[in-house]
Amino acid sequence: MKSTARGTLAVLAGCLAAAGAAPAAAGEQVPVAVPLTGVENALHVKAPELSTGVPIPVPGGPDAPRFVAGRMLPEPLLPAFPLSSELPDTRVEAPLSQVTGDHKIDHLGLTTAGSDVRTATPGASVNPPLTGPIGDRFGLPGVALPEAGLVTPLLTTAPGAALDIA
Repeated sequence: MKSTARGTLAVLAGCLAAAGAAPAAAGEQVPVAVPLTGVENALHVKAPELSTGVPIPVPGGPDAPRFVAGRMLPEPLLPAFPLSSELPDTRVEAPLSQVTGDHKIDHLGLTTAGSDVRTATPGASVNPPLTGPIGDRFGLPGVALPEAGLVTPLLTTAPGAALDIA
């Protein structure tokens, strides 16, 4: 094998390894730097400090439709699609001594702790006015009342915050 072919294979193997390692190294949130230096220059006061992140939703697998006895269509016809993520820790600290003129109050701080978030899209269940095949009737379907229903969306989290003035 020529050295150029070996080099090409080595580069290809490296790219595949890097592509496979990238999703595993990714976190559930992306840190965000909020530039507030323009506030300091425009108002001639110390700008607040803000540290937070942007959550990255992680898709889950929807429940597979399953066949139920006596129904013509699978249940649910449109399954709910779950997503999960984590709300990031957020910290905002604003100096107040220059704004209020009172040097007893130094800063105002707001802190939120990270919390897990689980969501699911709405789903749908539909059944036509026919049942599944009936063995006593030579496989012909029976007549039934039509049914339609929606599965409600889901949002579950437990956020919390703490406010401090010092």
